[in-house]
Amino acid sequence: MSTTVDPVNASDRRLGRSVTRIHQAERVIPETARPSLESLIVAGAAMDFVSRVHGFSAALSPAAIEMFANQAGLGRQALHNVVLPALKAANVADYTLNGEGLVSGVQEYLGVTGNLIEQSYRVLLELRPSQAEFVVLHSVELASYAPLTEHQHLDQLVRRGFSEGDATTGYKLTLAAGLNKRIKSADLNEYVVYNPYVWETGQVPIAGFLRSLPPAERDALIGICEQASASPGLALPSVTGTSPQMFAAARKVGLVQAATVKSTASVGSQTYVFSPALESDDDKLVTTEALNQRKLFVAHMLFGHEKAERGGGRIMDPVVLVRALLNRGTVGPASNIRTDYHLLEAHGIVKVNETAGGRAYLELVKEEIVQGGLGWLQKSSGTPLAIEPDIKLLQSPGTFSNPEQERANPADDAAANELAEAAVLRLREEVRSANRQDKPTNLRR
Repeated sequence: MSTTVDPVNASDRRLGRSVTRIHQAERVIPETARPSLESLIVAGAAMDFVSRVHGFSAALSPAAIEMFANQAGLGRQALHNVVLPALKAANVADYTLNGEGLVSGVQEYLGVTGNLIEQSYRVLLELRPSQAEFVVLHSVELASYAPLTEHQHLDQLVRRGFSEGDATTGYKLTLAAGLNKRIKSADLNEYVVYNPYVWETGQVPIAGFLRSLPPAERDALIGICEQASASPGLALPSVTGTSPQMFAAARKVGLVQAATVKSTASVGSQTYVFSPALESDDDKLVTTEALNQRKLFVAHMLFGHEKAERGGGRIMDPVVLVRALLNRGTVGPASNIRTDYHLLEAHGIVKVNETAGGRAYLELVKEEIVQGGLGWLQKSSGTPLAIEPDIKLLQSPGTFSNPEQERANPADDAAANELAEAAVLRLREEVRSANRQDKPTNLRR
């Protein structure tokens, strides 16, 4: 199997990132829209599967392979008949089958034939998406690159080679699926189309842009965004100088991202706040933060530190624990490792190795994710304490709600929404005046 690949242009990379974003939003896409997005959803799930099996030093067992596929949302039939052949054809992975025709081994090429967002677009092409799905992908990518009026958005889709009818149908599908948003501009008497990822392009630096806003919008939004940037993973109760309504509005338009960890005991949860990741930084990674794995890891570490009582065992200092995990490749033993890290293990970020006597070690798998998480934790925590890590928790993290789920149904407040949406409309003017709109690109089908 060749492990070389043609150079990837910036447009394909942005389209690949849109595949992963659509996958992350799958849980909140209405059932009625999902059949029309099947190839996009399967491509995202396929790369989610690849990201989970990536990084293991030893070959995974058939049971582990199937478990990771299930965690990515793929059943046995989809894995064998659709996903694995597409991954092989796209030069993203190879596989072997046993005598019964079931997968017995997977060799992935993540980071070898491209990073995850580059490979995502190649896998989608192998799945032969429909014309409507191509329009949806380009519409999502375009709306995340620049807020445009509805007329301009459709015009750009036509310039990319779609008919007016196909462009309109696909665009409307993005709205029905909740992938794109639109705001009515009173000045333009027209809708402006965007999606919450528009702040990640880096075309307009968020901090400088917010300071240029009129006082009402600036004062309401800049404090939230500055805190999220200065302290990645800041617990929501620690965000100051804002109201729940204003935070919900900022989250709704994508100025901040939130993720929630809930305990298995169903009595504890905590929401953590993050700043949008810059695409230019994300392009350098083998994986992509569009899959939210660093957020998952950091939120997991902080939950164990903040929500566990000292008498029942807790992560005394997340920075010390994570640094020890990176330096030694393993931490432990501790009895609660057996039960408290199943979410991280399901994403292939760490591995739990049990020993006799009911204790276990936590083993590093995805160094890139953990290293990135350490940087965020250090930025938030200041100088770490010089102590050995205690990694027992009182309440095991049970579920993780990603930013796409968190912003799906935030509490609506007309005044707060108006302020946040005004920032999006102002961003449109900023991008337009700077003449930084994306140039039309030729379709590759």
